[in-house]
Amino acid sequence: MTRARPRSPRWVRITLLAVLTILLSAVVIVVWVLPDFVSRRAAIDALDRRTTPEAATPAAPKSELVRQHREKREAELALQVVLQRQSVLEAQQVRSWAGGDYEEALARLAEGDVAFADNDFATAVSAYRDVAALFAALEASKAERLVAALERGALALKAYGADSARKQFTIALAIDPRHAEAQRGLERAGTLDRVAELLASARKHEQDGEWALAEKHYTQARQLDPESEEAQQGEARVAATRKRLLFREAMSAVLTAMEDGKLPEAQHALDRARALNVEPAEVADVQRRLTRAVQAKKIGQHRTRAQRAEHEESWRDAIADYDAALTIDPRAQFALQGRQRAERYAELHAQLDTYLGAPDRLQSSEPRANASRLLQTAATLSEKGPKLLDKLNALERIVRTASTPVTVVLRSDNQTEISIDRVGRFGRFTESKIELLPGTYRVRGSRFGFRDVHLEWTVTAVQKLQTLEVRCKERI
Repeated sequence: MTRARPRSPRWVRITLLAVLTILLSAVVIVVWVLPDFVSRRAAIDALDRRTTPEAATPAAPKSELVRQHREKREAELALQVVLQRQSVLEAQQVRSWAGGDYEEALARLAEGDVAFADNDFATAVSAYRDVAALFAALEASKAERLVAALERGALALKAYGADSARKQFTIALAIDPRHAEAQRGLERAGTLDRVAELLASARKHEQDGEWALAEKHYTQARQLDPESEEAQQGEARVAATRKRLLFREAMSAVLTAMEDGKLPEAQHALDRARALNVEPAEVADVQRRLTRAVQAKKIGQHRTRAQRAEHEESWRDAIADYDAALTIDPRAQFALQGRQRAERYAELHAQLDTYLGAPDRLQSSEPRANASRLLQTAATLSEKGPKLLDKLNALERIVRTASTPVTVVLRSDNQTEISIDRVGRFGRFTESKIELLPGTYRVRGSRFGFRDVHLEWTVTAVQKLQTLEVRCKERI
């Protein structure tokens, strides 16, 4: 046995939609069409009873009965057309958007009904046809009535007439329930009274120069009714005024701070003015002036520090500040000249420190000659600080000491030939006193049949009567 296939959800939805449509149609017929149809059907039945020949009534001519029956049928058909159009209009809430005109059509319909009841079918047909034409005209006027209602509603919104606006947009929605403009208009009408209050308050505050309150109320009005032109324009206008006032306040603070030399505060105020974006050209001009002032101040600070460093003979520090000033302004003459001077003194101190740090080097003739030339160069300087003088004096003492011969004693066996490199030959002797400048010497002893002796001898300036014994002792 084949089992029945279950019905799909789609089929169920279609069935339910069809049932709902039938029920809705039945409601329309019961509410609007059936009462008129019943009343009119009762009138027709009564007329049928009156026109049906009774036993006691004489029979009318046959031709008259045929005409009367034809006219009656025409009236019934005309009435059917009227009822169909009426049901459509009632479903479209015609009383909401064409009340007066619709009532006039209903009055003409009543005239037709009276004529029909009186067996005046020709008059009834004429009346019903007039009503059908009126109903058709009402149907055709919907678009025009919609535009008119929207226009009147918009004018009411501008005039802040909340009741009138609600009425007109309600009419528009009765004609077209999904009309977006009408829906927005009705929504705006609901907040119109509060918007009007806020706008009145905003105008008053604006007049009194209470800009913050004015902007606040314009903003609240715009939030309630985003399409309000007055709220939009008022908010923009007051915001612009507030910005201009804040801009002028900030620029005034900039100039005051610059006059007082408070340049960081001036920059902070100028940043506030720039953020308002009111007069970009003016801000740019003041920024250039402020930048120059800041640079001048920084250059002045570097100049002061460089001069202090020179006074303290911290020449590398002075060079650093002169370089910093030249980074800001490469053409600053004081920095160009100061750096050249500081570089010269820094180099002089470096050379002096080198000799003073290794005074033994001056026991050699070449370093000693270089040190002497350095002292001669330093003597030409017009400005010598205490530190430089101390170093020059110390080097001069070392050079002088290194340039003063020292008496030394050489002892031998009177058999060994004695010579000193770069000094000379001294021959054979038992003891000999000679004068040598402080320094390191290579002493050589030679004797026939013996291995030569090579000695390195350092003569110092501080030790007196330095003695060296040179003998060849190892036979070959």
